[in-house]
Amino acid sequence: MNSEMRVLNIMAALIVIPFLVLSCSKDNSTAPVDDARTPPSFNISSIQTTLVGGDPGIRFRASANVRVRLVEIVVTNPNNASISYSPQGLIVQANQAFDLQEDGTAFFRWSGGWRFKFVGNHEPTGESFDVTQNMSVSAKELPFIIEGQ
Repeated sequence: MNSEMRVLNIMAALIVIPFLVLSCSKDNSTAPVDDARTPPSFNISSIQTTLVGGDPGIRFRASANVRVRLVEIVVTNPNNASISYSPQGLIVQANQAFDLQEDGTAFFRWSGGWRFKFVGNHEPTGESFDVTQNMSVSAKELPFIIEGQ
């Protein structure tokens, strides 16, 4: 009986082992996971202001949907004139508002399509991005916000 049991154990192992090996094999039929990060998106808002001399002005603020380090922001007005602003590697938390121009400055308020180019890196991975977003502004419909209220 001892030899019969040994033969039965060997036969059972020969039957079970192929099933175990096949069930543990890698399935190559699934597509590989894309590890590339998607570029951040920015929520842009405008604030009416008055420029030195009394002309109507506009300031812009934005927030990113993820944590980023900003290297450069290029603002292009409806007349296709661009101003580059360097926020000096500002790290911005997700949904944290930041200015799109240097402190104490604003843009002449033009109606039409404004273009914003954001250049920077994802934090903390360091992967770079270069994102351009557009915003339509109507100089007549901007809310007037008095700072400090």
